[in-house]
Amino acid sequence: MVCAVEVGNLLSVAAAKAMEYFGCVTPRWKDSMSYVTDADLAVQHLIVEWLNHHYPDDGIIAEEEDLRKEPATGSRYWSIDPIDGTAAFVSGLPIWGIGLALLEDYEPIAAFFSAPVTREQFWALKGEGAYKGEQRLSVRPPSSLHRESVLLSYSKLHRQYILSSKYPGKVRSLGSSIAHLCYAAAGNCDATLLTRVSLWDVAPGLLMLRESGGELRYVNGDQVSLKDMLTCRAPGLMIGGHSEMVRRFNALLSTD
Repeated sequence: MVCAVEVGNLLSVAAAKAMEYFGCVTPRWKDSMSYVTDADLAVQHLIVEWLNHHYPDDGIIAEEEDLRKEPATGSRYWSIDPIDGTAAFVSGLPIWGIGLALLEDYEPIAAFFSAPVTREQFWALKGEGAYKGEQRLSVRPPSSLHRESVLLSYSKLHRQYILSSKYPGKVRSLGSSIAHLCYAAAGNCDATLLTRVSLWDVAPGLLMLRESGGELRYVNGDQVSLKDMLTCRAPGLMIGGHSEMVRRFNALLSTD
């Protein structure tokens, strides 16, 4: 399978590398009109080199430089997001991190996320639970929505959807899709919304949610499949959290 301790150690090294650049990078625009920095490239190169040494037969799908390496045998791929939340990283904000997931037949079987500034490290193995450090994670159980309820959202929700005024709680956007999914898995929020995300933005957090008792669905009710994101971004808005809270927040969203 995979040694979680070894991969955790890798992410600690990658986190230290990212922190060498934190607060002193000049971003560049990619064709996708998102930021890339020297930190993204340095961290990705470090992880790719490590994977090629330790898991040479596995494939790799990574965010930067359109990297895709096919597996020598089988159907195992590693997805890499070297800096998830690059805009937050560039701005000197704390919620960003390094995401890594192992997929088999395009289903996540191991997942890792390191947030260097907050010193959080999340990990999950299929069938063995999701954890922050040694603490096992569980999604927030369903309860009545109130003024201190929390919905984590992508920053441009207002451009595409209307959140009903009946929702009494708070909406926060922290800057990292994987962090949002990890926080949903840890029960730090009632639900999270994601859209226009790529495979590497979703794969680690998808397993975190599943292993903590949650789910990730499109607003049409379909379960999220990573196959939808092999060659393009996700086709629609996703809601993650406890299944009952996913249903409730879906009912609060509209496009007009």
